[in-house]
Amino acid sequence: MTRPRALLILILLAAIALFTWRAFRPRTTPEAIDLPSSQTDSQAAFPIPDQPTAAERLLEGYGDPATPPIEDLRKIHRVVTGYFSIVKDSSRNPIGGNADLAAALRGENPNREVFVRAGHPLFAKDGMLADRWGTPIVVHPEEFRRLGLRSAGPDRSPYTADDLILTPAGAQQQAK
Repeated sequence: MTRPRALLILILLAAIALFTWRAFRPRTTPEAIDLPSSQTDSQAAFPIPDQPTAAERLLEGYGDPATPPIEDLRKIHRVVTGYFSIVKDSSRNPIGGNADLAAALRGENPNREVFVRAGHPLFAKDGMLADRWGTPIVVHPEEFRRLGLRSAGPDRSPYTADDLILTPAGAQQQAK
């Protein structure tokens, strides 16, 4: 066997070995990464930010008695608008009411992004979105990615004359 022929065979064998190694090597996938046993799936799925989120900055002054109560709904509306502009595949986790929206904002969304941390004044102790009087906000899904918001108002009874209503377009509506 001549040297050039032996060199060619050696190069071919090296190329085959390299190809085989690249094709069958173990890959690092999210499933293959070991997390500490102290972390649950939900903790690993959406890490809690250290600094206030952009949504929390939009909610600054939420429930402040010095501002008109309708401003609270407007702040939520801005956060919801931002949520739908970031979470494009919201059909995987549709918003059907208060509990769904609250969970999505806390990070239970397709992007696993935390918009508002669990301890924020927007949330009641039960995890639902609450108005400044501590009453759950009524979330009306009207169209895909369009939600109406209703606060029960100072009487804390929904669907009465003192309710505060914000349409999906962000306009205030008079309670009937």
